[in-house]
Amino acid sequence: MLKIALVDDNTDFLLLLRKKVHAFFDGRNVLCEVRLFPNPEVFYFDLEEGFHYDICFLDIEMPQMNGLDLAKKIRATAQATYLVFTTSYLQYAVEGYEVQAFSYIPKNLLEEKLDAALLGIFGEMQEKTEKYYFVETNSRFERIEYKEIIYVYKNNKNAVFVLKDREVPVRKTLQEVFVQLDSEEFICIERGYIVNVQHIIKIESKELTLRNGKKLQIGRTHIREVKEAIHNYWRDRM
Repeated sequence: MLKIALVDDNTDFLLLLRKKVHAFFDGRNVLCEVRLFPNPEVFYFDLEEGFHYDICFLDIEMPQMNGLDLAKKIRATAQATYLVFTTSYLQYAVEGYEVQAFSYIPKNLLEEKLDAALLGIFGEMQEKTEKYYFVETNSRFERIEYKEIIYVYKNNKNAVFVLKDREVPVRKTLQEVFVQLDSEEFICIERGYIVNVQHIIKIESKELTLRNGKKLQIGRTHIREVKEAIHNYWRDRM
């Protein structure tokens, strides 16, 4: 879940901004918690207590505390936080480079500029979280997103990646592929198969069903391990 802080001494503007931020992420089925801070000092105390936010919208000119000072405080402990200044004072833009502000949104242009800023942030977040498996031979190079891999099976001396619309053979052992994937998204269900947990929709007795309709048998010695791996994977994402 994304944690988002909105800091501005104008309560009406905060309520409007919250509504638009929720609309953006709700439209993309992304859970987010949006907290409002009409008093920047309260937000400052949150930071002192160790609270972390993925995105912070900061007004610059506030009676109690300057938004740039807040941004410097955030940057002291959170380099990855996205900072967006919502302000009527664009003369501070140069100073914003010091704190690596992602965007400036003039308050009178919120309607036109907010979605573009959020799209930029959302796109960067997705790029940072995507994982890839690289297939390289003498004749080709291919990058396969982890989320595209449904399962991998052994076929003679090849490991074959099963994707939604095709299969990609790789001249490697299944064990080599499993080590290279190095992710809790993938589990061995028996000696000849690696499965992507994201694509499992049902387990019944010793059989699991994948999103593409494929049914695979779970090895007798792997049943408990498979169920625990699936439980742990989804528990950490609830």
